[in-house]
Amino acid sequence: MRIMSKEDARQVLHERTPDAFIAQVSGELRFLAGPYLTPSNSGALTALSKLVAFLLPKDVPVCLCVTGWGVWTEHLDLFYGYRRSVGETRPLIEAPVHVFERSDEDALVSVLCMVFYCGWDASLFDMRGQFLLTISHDGWLEIRVDGEGLMKDMAVELEKFDLSLLKQSTR
Repeated sequence: MRIMSKEDARQVLHERTPDAFIAQVSGELRFLAGPYLTPSNSGALTALSKLVAFLLPKDVPVCLCVTGWGVWTEHLDLFYGYRRSVGETRPLIEAPVHVFERSDEDALVSVLCMVFYCGWDASLFDMRGQFLLTISHDGWLEIRVDGEGLMKDMAVELEKFDLSLLKQSTR
């Protein structure tokens, strides 16, 4: 796992900031379905984190960018303790971007779990722009993908996981 600032992330995102990359792929990719309600218990959040890591493309690095925190009560010391254990001492505001290779799957699951547990906003995407998971502090997530095969695989697995769709207002 590499942890970097948004400016440093431009190098791995072909001179686009994470925000610009996310905005671009969000407009290009198709909704899988959703938004889904985020599970409310830690066991389900951990299982969901493992499922997402399993479903991601295997041949390209993925990036998790924490885009919002501090909305709800959180204990940042837990997150910073984890980051210190991998040699990162910068605060989240200076280094919100986490890049994972396939060999970093356990680290990806750990960071994704902390995002869910803390109720943060984040975006998880592959470097080719074929997958985008958007997580909201408001208790929902949405998935966008490129390609029918990937859509079908993810839809089948998420259906097995039994995520509930967020009920949309009819107004």
